[in-house]
Amino acid sequence: MSKTEITAQLAEFIQKTRFSDIPEPVIRKAEDLITDFLGVTTAGAVEPPSKIVQGLVKEAGAVKESTVLGTPLQSTTTWAAFANGVAGHALDFDDASQPMYGHPTVAVLPAALALGEVQNVSGQALLEAYIIGVEVTVKLSYGMNPAHYKHGWHSTCTLGSIGAGAAAAKLLGLKGEGLRSALALAASQAGGLQQNFGTMTKPFHAGRAAENGVLAAILAAKGWTGDQHILEAPLGFFHVFSGSGPCDPEKVVNQLGDPFDIERPGIILKKYPSCAFTHPAIDAALTIAGNPNFHSASVERVEGEIHQLADQILIHRQPRTGLEAKFSLEACIALSLLDGRVKSGSFTDEKIRSSVVRDMMARVERKVVPVDSAVKTEFGPASVRAFLRGGRSLESTVEKAKGNPENPMSLQEIHEKYRDCCRDVLPQEAIEKSLALLQRLDQLKSIRELTQCYRVS
Repeated sequence: MSKTEITAQLAEFIQKTRFSDIPEPVIRKAEDLITDFLGVTTAGAVEPPSKIVQGLVKEAGAVKESTVLGTPLQSTTTWAAFANGVAGHALDFDDASQPMYGHPTVAVLPAALALGEVQNVSGQALLEAYIIGVEVTVKLSYGMNPAHYKHGWHSTCTLGSIGAGAAAAKLLGLKGEGLRSALALAASQAGGLQQNFGTMTKPFHAGRAAENGVLAAILAAKGWTGDQHILEAPLGFFHVFSGSGPCDPEKVVNQLGDPFDIERPGIILKKYPSCAFTHPAIDAALTIAGNPNFHSASVERVEGEIHQLADQILIHRQPRTGLEAKFSLEACIALSLLDGRVKSGSFTDEKIRSSVVRDMMARVERKVVPVDSAVKTEFGPASVRAFLRGGRSLESTVEKAKGNPENPMSLQEIHEKYRDCCRDVLPQEAIEKSLALLQRLDQLKSIRELTQCYRVS
């Protein structure tokens, strides 16, 4: 599809990039992203899909290689990567990339953690593999989106599988043909359909991405072969996963590591445990809810304005479960206006099915509006307008939700979120020890000291 050997260039970047090549701001931001992920994964470990997977882990056997976070379990690298990927995405509280329209860390980090723990690598080695894996994941989207995503693929698994493979291959020291074969294996395992958003299968996509990457690298290290031009070949990744839409493979490699996406444009940290496309609307609705002249009982109707891509992703207009509500503009606006806050407890089946929430959702009207072409593929903007009894109305528009790199969470807010996520799963001592280790991850001699913090009795 492309005359340029994208696969070879990508493999060369993975092979040659060293920790010393990575700018200090990228390393510091990567430590924050890893902290955020470990927090949301710990919280997600007690969710129903995670519990199902943990049951399978127990049945799989007694191999104890890698930690299943937030549990007493250890398992094979592939099972641990899968289980932690599922848990990391179970709450939909993990970080997101705007160019990718997906979740890079939840695909890449479980793969790097699982292999890194077995190999007893340093914090620097983990950071190196993680940053490279995220860079590969997101830069793939530069050449493929928005066509790839608009076609219905879930890029967390499609692009994330290759990024996870890159991170795993880096940790295993793969080179040349072996490294390109690992990318080929990861590409052939990629999948994930957006129609499954709002079900347990969405976090399954994240778990599979991580597992795909680990398996691809392990097999390639043992001599397994794959097509050496898997990305750009006529029947390769770009052709298959871009459909009939435009694809520009050159954009994948034009800016590899220059800058690293973690630094610019940056990765979104989530303030709310729901789809990132809901966050501008949530912020807008919370602004209205915080107005002293607002009372939820006086709401006659509400208009929520979003753009076309957000409308495509927020597929549940009348959600019946908490998972569906995470992908519902109507539910997220209703919850914000009723409670004045949105948290993990907002998205229970019982709450979403309550008469008060359903009544408020019925008052919310979705409006899909055109936006300037420069922002039409971003998570925002979103506007919420509440029409109240007596003819009054309140309105708020949010361009960049809290947590967006242009409206970032502070370090204090990141740590507060981490503690809140871990509070009901880990002992307080383990929470504070892990947080201290994460703040000096690049100095850690062995990541096993960190992963032990997430084992519970």
